[in-house]
Formats: sequence, C-alpha cells, structure tokens
Amino acid sequence: MSWLSSVFFAQTPAVTKESPDVLDNEVLDQWRIPFGDWSREIIFWIDNQMQSVLDVIEWPFKQLIDLLVRDFLLEISWVWVVLILMAVAILARNIKVGVFVGVALFICGILGDNYWIETARTIGFIAVAVLLCAIIGIPVGVLCGRFEGVWKGVRPVLDAMQVVHSFVYMLPFIFFWGIGEVSATMVTMVFALPPLIRLTNLGIRQVPADVVEAARAYGATEMRVLFDVQFPLARPAIMTGLNQTLLLSISMLGIAAIMGAGGLGQLLFRAISGQDVALAASAGLAFFLVAVVLDRISQREASDTGNLLRRIRMAWANRRTPEALLPSADQAVAQPEVIPGKFAAISKNERIFMTFAFVGAAIAIISTFLTWTSNAGKMSAFGRLADLSAEGQLDGMNFNGLNASGGSWFGISVLALGVFMIISVTLSYFFPGRPPRWLAVDAFLIAAVSATSLATAHIFARSYSSLVRNSEGLPIQPPDPGTGIGVILALVGGLIAVGGAIGWLSSARYTPYFPLRTTITWTRLFGVVIALLILIGSMFASWSVDQRAETVVSAELQAQIDDLRERANEPGASATLATELLVLRARASDAEDVINDGITADGSQLGLWAMVAGGLALMTGFPAFNLYSYRERRLWLWSALTAGFGASAAFISFSWIATHVRSSDVNFASGVGSFFAMGAGLMIVAFVLPALRKIRRTRIYDDPPALPKPTPTNSANR
Repeated sequence: MSWLSSVFFAQTPAVTKESPDVLDNEVLDQWRIPFGDWSREIIFWIDNQMQSVLDVIEWPFKQLIDLLVRDFLLEISWVWVVLILMAVAILARNIKVGVFVGVALFICGILGDNYWIETARTIGFIAVAVLLCAIIGIPVGVLCGRFEGVWKGVRPVLDAMQVVHSFVYMLPFIFFWGIGEVSATMVTMVFALPPLIRLTNLGIRQVPADVVEAARAYGATEMRVLFDVQFPLARPAIMTGLNQTLLLSISMLGIAAIMGAGGLGQLLFRAISGQDVALAASAGLAFFLVAVVLDRISQREASDTGNLLRRIRMAWANRRTPEALLPSADQAVAQPEVIPGKFAAISKNERIFMTFAFVGAAIAIISTFLTWTSNAGKMSAFGRLADLSAEGQLDGMNFNGLNASGGSWFGISVLALGVFMIISVTLSYFFPGRPPRWLAVDAFLIAAVSATSLATAHIFARSYSSLVRNSEGLPIQPPDPGTGIGVILALVGGLIAVGGAIGWLSSARYTPYFPLRTTITWTRLFGVVIALLILIGSMFASWSVDQRAETVVSAELQAQIDDLRERANEPGASATLATELLVLRARASDAEDVINDGITADGSQLGLWAMVAGGLALMTGFPAFNLYSYRERRLWLWSALTAGFGASAAFISFSWIATHVRSSDVNFASGVGSFFAMGAGLMIVAFVLPALRKIRRTRIYDDPPALPKPTPTNSANR
C-alpha cells in the first residue's frame, strides 16, 4: 500500500520519517479537520463585526428579566406574589389548584428570606423562558401547520435542537452574551422550544379538513379560519406543548445554574459542591414545590394525572415525538355523566344533629381566642427559652390559642378545622348534595375528631420541666403553664361536634354510587397495621433535637464555668482565667445534643398521643374493613372514624413541627419521629378515602308520567 500512500499524501523533503500507511491510525493526524479553529474564527468574527445585532437579540431577554424579576418579583412583598399566583391558578384552572399554589408558595416563603429570593428568581426565569418560547413557537408552529414547505425547512432544525446536548452550544452563548440569566434563558429556549412548535403544527394539521373548507365556503377569511376554527380545535395540542416546554425548562434549571442564572438551581449546585445536606434539602423542597406549582397551572383540565417526576421523565423521553403525549380517542377522559333527579331533602333528625354539629364547631372556633396557657409557654417552651419565664417576665400573662406562647399551631389548626366544619355544615344545610364531595358529612366528622384530638393532646402533653438558669446562672424550675379555659372549651366543642357528626351521618340520606366490597379488605387493613407500626416506631425516634448551649451544658460543666466567673471578678485575676472560660464555653458548645423521643418524660410525649390515635384508627378499622359484618351505613361510619383518627395523628405531629418552625430558637428543631408520625397518619387516611368517595347523597327520581289507558272498543259495532 506504499504506492497508495504516495499518491494521497505528499511528502516534503524536510520530512525524514516515512509517512504512515493509510491503514495506520497515525495518518489521521495529517488529515485533521480544524473544525474547532473554524468555529472559533466564526465566533470571533460575529463578536467583533455583529455586536449591534447581538445587542438587539439580547434586548428583549434583558428587558423582560429586569422587568419581571428585578423590578417586580424581588421588589414587592412575598405575600403579594403568593396571592397573584393564586389568582392566576384560580383563573387558569380552579379553586382547588389555587389553594394548592398558595400553600406551596407559602412553604417556600417560610423556608427563609434567602430561599424566597431564589424562588422568585426561579419563577421569573422560567416565566420569561416560557413566554418567549410561546411568542416564537406558536407562530412558527402555525406556519409549519399551514405551509408544508415551512415545515420541511424547520423540521431538521428542530431535530438538531433536540439531539445536540446543551453543553455543546452553551459556550457560544456565554461568549456572546456573558454569564448570567440572558445566556441561560437562550440555552433553555433552544432545548425547550421544539415540543411547542411540533405540537402546534400537529394541532393545526389535525383540524378536520371539511371543517376548514366549510368555513371558507361561508366566506371566512384566512385569519378568521385560523382564529375561529383552527386555533380553538388545536387548543388541547397547543396547551400540551406549552406544558411540555415548561417541564423541559424546569429540567434545565441545573444547566442555568452552571451558567450563573441564579435561582434555586444555584442553591442546589452550591449544596452539591459543598456537600451541604441541609441546604440541599431546603433548596430541593422549594425547587420541587415551584416545579409542581408551575406544572399544575399549565396543565389542561383533563391531564392532572401523574406526578411531576413522571411527567418530566415522559417529556424527556418524547422530546422528538411529543405527539405521543396527546391522549388518543379511546384514552380521552370522559366527562362525568349528568345524573338526572334531585338530591334528597334534609330530614328533621338530620337538621337536629346538624345544629349540634354547628354549635360544636362554633365553640371550637371561639375557644381559640380564649386563654390556653398562663405564665409560660407550653409547646413553644421546648424550643424557645424565652417562654420559660426564667426571669419572671411572663408571670401573670395569659396566651390564647393563636399566640406563639399559647396554643400556637395547635390552636391555629383547631381554628382552621372549626372554620372548615362551619362551611361544611352550612353548605350542606342550605344546599344538600350540591357542595363538593370533600365538604360532606364524613369530612365534617374527620375534622371534628381531629380538632378533639388536638385539644386532648395539648391538655395532656407534658410541659417543659427541665431546670433552666437565669441571667445570674442560678437554676430555676420553669413554671407550669397550666390549662386555660380556652383549650378545655376546644375539647368540649370538639366532642359536641363529634357527637353531632355521628348523629348527622347516621341519619343522613346517603347511598353508595358504586358497589361496596362485601369481603374483608385485607389490603387496607394491612396498610393501617403498617401505619400503626410506623407510629410505634416514631415514639422511640427523636421528636426534638436541641443543640443550644443553654441546654446541653451539664451540671458539672456549669459549676466550673460559675467558679471561673467568680474568680475572674476577684481583684488581680489573671488573663489566663478568661482563656480557661473560653475553653469551657467551647466545650459547652461541643457537648452532646439533647435528643428527646416521643415518650420520654423530658419531652412533650406527643409521640404517645399520636400512637394512641393510630391505635384507635386500627380499632375502628376492623369494622370499617368488613372484619365483623357487612352493613353499608356502619361501614361508612367506621371508615370516617378511622380516617379521623389517622388525620388526628397527622395533625398532632404537624402542629408540633409547625409550632417550632414558628417560634423556636436557633439550633432547635423537630426530630424525625414527628415526621414519621405525620406520614403514618396521612397513610391511614389514604387507605380509607377510596371507600368514602363511593358514597354520595341520595338522588330522588320523579316517577314517569302514566300512559293513558287505551279506550275499549266494542267489537259488536264493527
């Protein structure tokens, strides 16, 4: 093959080494294509000669980011941002989605100011990216759908945008527009834009041709055909395209963080780089909530199924074939059938029990404005030493159920449940059968049981009893916060509401719309047993982790510190005493954390009460899951009670966690046991809800009109 090498590879006299054979890999170095050098020269030329064009391209990105993020989201109060997005969710979807959006963003806010700032930046960044994708993608998709030549030219570009990894074209964007939000938004658009163009094109093409021709035959202009015929019929596909663009934009937040775009992705990137578990957990929670909020707002009404991670995975898997995400004709969600007839009227007995239920709920609401604790905090004192009244500054003070030193989130939860019960019984009284299913009598019973359990747990929970020290270092026994009239009244009101709800449920005219199982539902029973085992385990897990120096210092160490203080005040004390004092303080800060489980006498023992609620859920679950006998009314009642006790365990745990989120000192946090208990309570509710959803208010159907009797004929007259 030497002759072939001499033909294709010229040899210069300066080369003394024999040229490699064409079959050798070394020959590739002589035919190296300098594609990188060509690209560099092109980029340098564009940067030097077309700076004005680059500025024009950058202008809309920069202006929108400055207007939406810096001048709006970061300038106004976080409360207004939450309310605005709630209003958008209600207008775009429904009240249920709006409430979820408000709760999710509220959680992002209470994570801290720094997290909220990055949350606002993330929302603004994604909003700008999706808005610009819509401005570009929908018109291009329409052109592709109406003109075949445009589609043939655009399709290869879309394939390249989806196949080439973002790392490949990231550097040119950074080179042209620098590190920051502008270049990150452009890279995000390159990745997220194709599904919107493809689905818009598909939606326009799927409009029946006879409908379009009929519109033209009636004299409609092309613009009327587009906006009055094609756009309305293509709307499901276009909305799916917008949702897919949003999901892909969310998945690019990590790349945007690398490019210096800021937001929650930057916090996650920083947490991974520094192996900061706490930062990663908080930023990850906020990231997840923002992603779910934006996804729920952009979904179509019939596409609420599937969790966020699955939807993002499907969006990635179908980047080149987004039409596969559209439901087929046989998979389309059927509209609920309109059932004729009217709902059964409320009977006299039902009205009586509804009145009792209303009174109990009203008492529970009123109780939250009365005294729950005095002289010191009860739940809040575990996490905030100021509530222990070590200096006597809280002596003689009373705290109601909403005060941080009073009922705190136990009282707030009772108030929320009371308002829910009032709404439920009022709407059911005046509009029987019309309110949403989650406002029915069984939901009232669940809320009443939860409110009663919260008041019971607050009354019988232990208060903080460990010795504390005043400013002079002297040990003081914390005062007993006592039990105020408010929490007792909350218990009384809850019991009245429970009694009224049981009577209301027993006399209410409700009927299963779907057949109930007549055999033992072992799956649900097994799930409740597992949840109870988790609750038992949560009792022995940590419910509070105290790292404060004021509480982790042992008596021996405190005695040494007191002795050094006295010696330091003596005349002629040396500077070495101050050094020794600093060493002892350092030892105090490094002391072992104080961890209390859910049953220890030094803690609140709320884990025990959460387990009691779980045990009652299991006891009521036996008849609820057909273990004894099958009677629809009893199954319904026991199922509602089981869900109520499961919700009670969840509410007790949640109120403990939220109380210390609201008022605890630094270095004090709720333990993992409280989270396990809350999850187990929600698990019980989840296993019972399917049975409750099958029961609705009875419908009454009018008898059809009687047919006229045939007139007898006399055969003799024929």
